[in-house]
Amino acid sequence: MKKLIVFGISVAILSSCVSIKPEAPEIEVKESLQIPEQPVSVVRVPVKIDLAPYFAATNKEIPTKFEGGDHPCDGVSYDYYFKRNPIQFSGDGSYLNYSVKGSYWMRMSYCPQCISVLGSAPGCISSRIGFTCGIGEPMRKMRVSFRSKIGVDEQYRLTSSTKLKEVKAITPCQVTMFKFDATGTLEKEVKKALRSVEKDIDGAIEEVDLKPDMEITWEAIEAPIDLEGYGYMFLNPKKVGMSNIRYKGDTAYLDAYLQAYPEVRLDTIGFRPTPLPNLSDFKVDDGFDVKMDITAKYDSLSTILTRDIKGMETEVKGKKVIFGDVEIHGAADQRLHIKVDFSGKKRGTIYLTGTPSFDAEKQRISFPDLEFDVKTKSALIKSAKWLFDKKITNMLRDAANMELAEYLQEFKVTVDESLNGEVDKGVWMTGAVDDIKIDYIYPREDALFMRVSSTGTLGIKM
Repeated sequence: MKKLIVFGISVAILSSCVSIKPEAPEIEVKESLQIPEQPVSVVRVPVKIDLAPYFAATNKEIPTKFEGGDHPCDGVSYDYYFKRNPIQFSGDGSYLNYSVKGSYWMRMSYCPQCISVLGSAPGCISSRIGFTCGIGEPMRKMRVSFRSKIGVDEQYRLTSSTKLKEVKAITPCQVTMFKFDATGTLEKEVKKALRSVEKDIDGAIEEVDLKPDMEITWEAIEAPIDLEGYGYMFLNPKKVGMSNIRYKGDTAYLDAYLQAYPEVRLDTIGFRPTPLPNLSDFKVDDGFDVKMDITAKYDSLSTILTRDIKGMETEVKGKKVIFGDVEIHGAADQRLHIKVDFSGKKRGTIYLTGTPSFDAEKQRISFPDLEFDVKTKSALIKSAKWLFDKKITNMLRDAANMELAEYLQEFKVTVDESLNGEVDKGVWMTGAVDDIKIDYIYPREDALFMRVSSTGTLGIKM
């Protein structure tokens, strides 16, 4: 009898120590992924371009000296010479201004009347009276200014329309003896001469090709952005639009607008650079407004679940249960399989299955139908029927509510860091995400698909 009692106690002890390890659920994937078509996102990329090298080239192209004159027999005949200083460029909103100071002289002579004798060429009836300005004395001063309206064609070359704004003699040349306003005559002559300079300026500006700079910008935007543990962000730009150019000093500011289909992938397999497309014309809003598709590994969600569940305790029919590590085992047909370790009266593993429900307003995932997996039910009924209890599933169901705000905040910090830095030699990307939220989720076999909306800023500096 004593032997039977000892044997019974031994069996009981051994039974209590046996680990419960049901078979993992078989994940048979029959996905019919019905994800709404990704809407186009518009990314506004401010571009800053130093125009000083282009100004230097334009300065070399435009003549530095202008001369001419008029030589009637009677009245005033004259010659003039104008030499300009280097052109001073300045941006003013949507216009580019050119201010030129220079020096001039005039040589003039006066004949009161010319006559022709016996068919000979007309001659002055008296000796011509000569006078000068800026000869034998410091040359007189003059100011000239132009204004250009500049655009960009579909091939990223500048277009220009330049107009002469002002020709002004700062130190005039007036001859009171003959009541002759040499200043006005000079200004008219210089204006005639400088009309051709309008075309010279346009020609020099239209030699400027922004395509190399835009190709650098395109390559920087198109390249995968390493998100340090979250995979790689691909902006997937398709079209490029451009704002009007704005000027300040010797710097041009413009906004490149990209129509894009951003996504986050786990690797860069299959990435192929594409050539810069021609400039398009489409309406845009300010800022960075992105609908981004993200494939998030279950590791991150498993970490969140473990943090919220590990260490929780409960009693079922007088027996203690302590929950341990939690792992999302995989998903099939939109249902997640969750593995939970436990200890206490018994030790082992259980598997649960449930369909995640996403609350977009609260950015929260819950599992309202979470229940034991079929194979776990079978194992519990055989070896620990007392564990097969709604108290367990209800407790885990409540604890499995995942607040994704923290995950999104970590992701936002990573994106911010990845959007700032030198992306190519002399090309710097700057960016910041202002707001980010999940619109839609879909559980896949090995990762959670999420469509994310984000707003912020993105810029390129060269």
